[in-house]
Amino acid sequence: MAIEKVAIPAESEDGLNSLVSGHFGQAPVFVLSTIKDGEISEIELFSNSIHNGCAGLIQNLVDRGVQILITQGMGRRPYIMAKEAGIPIIRAVGSTVNEAIENYMRGTTTQVDDNDLCSRGKAP
Repeated sequence: MAIEKVAIPAESEDGLNSLVSGHFGQAPVFVLSTIKDGEISEIELFSNSIHNGCAGLIQNLVDRGVQILITQGMGRRPYIMAKEAGIPIIRAVGSTVNEAIENYMRGTTTQVDDNDLCSRGKAP
């Protein structure tokens, strides 16, 4: 039984119907999804109230057991912190959280690398 906990920065508290936020650290909310045997089995929302250069946010994700981060964009510092925590960072494909998760489960996504990072709040 394969289980993964995925985090996606979102623009609203609409769960799977939320739009994926364009920038990790500035997302107002995160949608945490548990994927069990290729199916979404659980959804949790949490407010992005801790910024601290994203250090607190990354630690919050680690503390919540996140194993995969799916995002449209993020800066170098949170990218490095997530990598150091062993969390793979996947480029979101799709405009909603549900589409991003479905595309991840289908294997139609790629990992974010150094060339994909945002600079001063602007996506690459």
